[in-house]
Amino acid sequence: MNRVNLFSPFERPPDQAEDRLTWAFLVALKYDPYLQNFLREMVESQLPSEYREYSNIWEPAHISTQVAKIDSDPTHPIDRLVSILLTDARIQEVVKVKWSCREARYDGVIKYPNGLTLFVENKPSHGKVWKEQLSPSRDSFSGDIDDVTLHDSAVCLEWSEILEGMLGYAYSNIATFGSREIALDFLSFVEKHHPKLTPYRTFKLCGDRPEALNRRIILLLNKLAELANKRKLESEKKLEVKEKKYPYLHRQDKIAERVGMEVKEKNLRINLAPADTVAQAQKFFAKVDKEAFLSLEESSAWTVRPNLHFSFMHVTNLIRAETTWETRKYFDHFSDGHGSLFGKKSWDKLSTLVEQWVGDGLIQSEDREKFVEIELNKNYPYLNVVPGFLVSREWDLDTVIQWEKSEELETQIGNELAIPLKTWGEEL
Repeated sequence: MNRVNLFSPFERPPDQAEDRLTWAFLVALKYDPYLQNFLREMVESQLPSEYREYSNIWEPAHISTQVAKIDSDPTHPIDRLVSILLTDARIQEVVKVKWSCREARYDGVIKYPNGLTLFVENKPSHGKVWKEQLSPSRDSFSGDIDDVTLHDSAVCLEWSEILEGMLGYAYSNIATFGSREIALDFLSFVEKHHPKLTPYRTFKLCGDRPEALNRRIILLLNKLAELANKRKLESEKKLEVKEKKYPYLHRQDKIAERVGMEVKEKNLRINLAPADTVAQAQKFFAKVDKEAFLSLEESSAWTVRPNLHFSFMHVTNLIRAETTWETRKYFDHFSDGHGSLFGKKSWDKLSTLVEQWVGDGLIQSEDREKFVEIELNKNYPYLNVVPGFLVSREWDLDTVIQWEKSEELETQIGNELAIPLKTWGEEL
């Protein structure tokens, strides 16, 4: 018997990829009681009521992998035994289970303290299921099998159901940091080695589920990063995906460091924020092709909006100012000043600029109070004026799904991203 351990996978090299998948899943279960209960409830939903017996004393399940013997013990007795099949698609026919004389080794054994024991067979492809493997061996038990109630049919669980439940849990309020990271690590493992099992591998499968859409966006961003990194020199900094609530592609030291994606109102939206810091703004105004940038809305479906904000060191967007100015007027105001109107400003200088900008309509009169409040705070001896922009593009999900079907989604988005990036001299 190999007791599951997070840091010690099975010692022998795995013969098949399904062994690694089983082990990873059992590790996630071992270290998270919520996931143990989640699996038990999934199983019990397909069992008669007599299999649902609970104890007032809570204890975690005992979890093992590659097991030849299943022994009962005082804290985890075996009185109800259920065969579990994990696979990619539910087998419609009922698979009968009975005691056999075969030589058995079980992919996993999960012993709950209430007497329920699951022995698990993992087949990522339902077409490779050998039904004899779903019946337990008499020789597996040291005790009397007459003391054990064996459920007469296998319970089939689809990997997509399990992964969807883990995904929802990972982004829920009840998951602790450690539990969240374990669940997300497992999801990342499946995405890499068994992508066809995930319930969010396409936008169509995601439906309207926010967590699934978020995960699908992360997969898409990772693919874009992979394609872009292949074209980069060894000395160039690689693109990385940040798996946040609103995931984005991080392009270190670029004029637009973040390529953000989100789904809103059945549209996939991409957001770029060029000149989002003082340093980026300096590079932007020095390199940008003004007319190409300002004509993006006319020449393409990209929108360009002012994004004037004020920061202090690493405290970004301390004040975000709305403006009624046209984008061209806003651009000219900050570019014609040769950088003198943005960057680090002490309060005596900033106060004068704020009054001027309120009078000119660059910022709203109600924003004046925000500056007064922050100045009185005394924690900010100066503010950075950052004349950024928001550049965005969106597609309806029906179009995105068609691109997925034709396997051209990443190419289409990469080509579209090249349009605004080119105006300030960058590539993805």
